[in-house]
Amino acid sequence: MDAKTLAEVMGNQPGVDYANLLPGYINAMHAAQVNSVNRAAMFAAQLGHESVGLRYMEEIASGAAYEWRTDLGNTQAGDGVRFKGRGPIQLTGRNNYRAFTAWANPQGHSTHNFEANPELLSQPHWGFLAASWYWTVARPQINSLADARNLEGVTRAINGGLNGLQDRQNRYNKAISMGVRLLPTNVTVTEKRLDYP
Repeated sequence: MDAKTLAEVMGNQPGVDYANLLPGYINAMHAAQVNSVNRAAMFAAQLGHESVGLRYMEEIASGAAYEWRTDLGNTQAGDGVRFKGRGPIQLTGRNNYRAFTAWANPQGHSTHNFEANPELLSQPHWGFLAASWYWTVARPQINSLADARNLEGVTRAINGGLNGLQDRQNRYNKAISMGVRLLPTNVTVTEKRLDYP
């Protein structure tokens, strides 16, 4: 994976500095165990759809719609705006920011308190890492679904429904056709060998 490949798989959005985004993206792939073509294609398709080709690291809407959403942990005035969607998967809600902090710090990924400093998730490095947390902890079934090429299953896990399914499918088709180019250079691809002829 290099910046040119990242730009290609994301649709080469105007004004996006893919070279600057690449280190955070690759770090997130490692943190999310995205270590096969199937996983890398799914990761690219889903993050690409949710962020419009990595163009947005913060939700365009104000977040006011999430005010007093106790299911998201938004229990204080202003929480909706403060904990609006950030990062390429749009991590949303006080509970998720708190849970991401509780994962990232003991893992050695960060020393930040993202609940106290939610705006940090608009920065690519932390936003990508939040996507890794969501991919592996909040929705631990995603890698298995990606291994099975289950686009609808991953879309439901990320989106709660099938919003944007055609765009996700188009992005996935493009990504899967790119093969090992999507993998970080230090990932070894092994072929599964069966014990019988």
